[in-house]
Amino acid sequence: MNHFSSIVLACALVIPALAQDAKTNVITETNTLPIQSFSASAAVLTAPMAFTNDYLFLASDQADITSGGKALFNFTVTNAGNYVIEALVNAPDESSNSFFLNIDAQPEDPDMIWDVELTTGFEKRVADWRGNGSDSASDQFAPKRFNLTTGAHQIVIVGREPGTLLKSLTIRPAPPE
Repeated sequence: MNHFSSIVLACALVIPALAQDAKTNVITETNTLPIQSFSASAAVLTAPMAFTNDYLFLASDQADITSGGKALFNFTVTNAGNYVIEALVNAPDESSNSFFLNIDAQPEDPDMIWDVELTTGFEKRVADWRGNGSDSASDQFAPKRFNLTTGAHQIVIVGREPGTLLKSLTIRPAPPE
């Protein structure tokens, strides 16, 4: 009987712990599931933004907001809320590490510059907005959280610096603040 009591007590302690772990894991996984992912080839492009070798890039010298061309990605949100953009990018140096970026409207200079943290080859980065920051300091909005309503939306990327390469994008729910 003493052995049976020990087993019952052990089960009583383990089951709530496992239930809590399972609950926590479900919440974490749900918050990281992408709404939609895009290959760079899915973009609707306006020159001088170009596509080659499975990535997008600015096919000219450094550009401003009106001369950088565009890459547009359409997606739909089924649950309103805050979302972030995660991208597979190559930003090899300080003169090749930024895009203009927004959702549902033309980006504005300089607030909506995404200064990509430098990479070694293609690496995942979550999009930021410079805002009141600078290219040598941290961006003001890091990460940039987009409050989206249910329905159709469009990611708008404008080329800024040649040599900044974008291979894919994912829109996903933002992590808790």
